[in-house]
Amino acid sequence: MKRLYLYEELSAMKLEPESALAPLLKEGVSILKALIVDFTKLNQFELFIFASKEVGESLVAEKLINFSQWIVPDPSNPFLNVVNPKDAVLIMAPESDGILVHRIKQLNETGAENLNCSVEAITLAGDKYQTFLYLNRMDIATPATMLLGNFLKTPQLTFPLVLKPRDGAGTSDTFYIRDIGFLENKASGIPNHEQWIVQEFKKGLPVSYCFFVHNNRCIPIVSSLQKTECLDLQFNYQGGSLPLPLDFGYRALSLAQKTLHNFVGLNGWVGVDLILGPDTKGINDFVFEINPRLTTAYLGARHHLKVNPASFWANPDLLLSQPEGQGNNIVYSKNGAIKIKWGQPR
Repeated sequence: MKRLYLYEELSAMKLEPESALAPLLKEGVSILKALIVDFTKLNQFELFIFASKEVGESLVAEKLINFSQWIVPDPSNPFLNVVNPKDAVLIMAPESDGILVHRIKQLNETGAENLNCSVEAITLAGDKYQTFLYLNRMDIATPATMLLGNFLKTPQLTFPLVLKPRDGAGTSDTFYIRDIGFLENKASGIPNHEQWIVQEFKKGLPVSYCFFVHNNRCIPIVSSLQKTECLDLQFNYQGGSLPLPLDFGYRALSLAQKTLHNFVGLNGWVGVDLILGPDTKGINDFVFEINPRLTTAYLGARHHLKVNPASFWANPDLLLSQPEGQGNNIVYSKNGAIKIKWGQPR
């Protein structure tokens, strides 16, 4: 039986309370627990989990794993002398500060099977400014974007704007900017303006579309509405609901498929974040991010799909078309709470 290792950065490494990534910990643990349950049901892998002392003890206490499955990782290199070329590893980590790319590079050194996207794909998609340039080259509608430093020198975008890190995750440090004075005040506390972007704010429905990519085939999985709050002019991602009503779902699918069509190095679960504007023909629809990793929508998808989504990794060659839903609507929180409403939206 093949050994499969699950590695979720925030639950594997002990985070200090003041860490900028600390607010994402519950989200990471929720996804990890869901994957453990789903892969265990398959009974196709010998499953191992990287987890910190606190998280590992919790997983054992909840009887999700036993002690023999739990690995306390070496912070410098979790995979060295642990996994080998016969094993497979699924990594969940934020793009922030190059964390996801760093872990993938470490994994690749072991020769184990990487169930994630390539380093090149993560590097491009994880950099929101480079993603903007790529989408422009591919003639895909995306909000106008500038590096913060360049905009402060030569303002060429129309307010209101969104200010965020080039490599941020989970709407961390993402702000609504109403005027130049507010932006200059925010910018005064940012040491490196080249690592931040400003982007024109687009009104509309914030949605995402998730795909599973294998051997250059992008199979649609599910569409979702993203729930984001704006408190004190700072955006906070709260979760979402899925699937979208059919008309919105078709619009999101069309633009998301165009976005991923020529994107090299994608593998496994991939998400595309979009804004659907008021025009029903999609004239004001925009792509603003590509997520080269497992996304929080997995928490809702596993309750909506008729098939266990862990089977996508177990038998990807069998995934020939979009998996069927159960005719329900799922509301999911980033912390793992689920509400099931029967009767799919039309």
